[in-house]
Amino acid sequence: MKVLILYVAFVTIGGLLCVAIGYLVEPKVSMTASLIVFLTLFLANFVASWIAVVLLMDRSLKDVQGQQAQLDIEEAGRDRGHLE
Repeated sequence: MKVLILYVAFVTIGGLLCVAIGYLVEPKVSMTASLIVFLTLFLANFVASWIAVVLLMDRSLKDVQGQQAQLDIEEAGRDRGHLE
């Protein structure tokens, strides 16, 4: 649950930053450039937020997809089955 709350918080903060940067680009360049900048930052925000949450929770990016954790769970289940 903590991961989900952190992810939503990071996405919200990143979204607000995307809007602010888009508004700053608009008067200096054009509305079209502002939209392109906003959409690029907005979509990158989801990936950056996910990476930030993983770094915050695990302190590394070694097992981002959870493959090692899944293997450990399966191994523990096999070991438990042999004991019973």
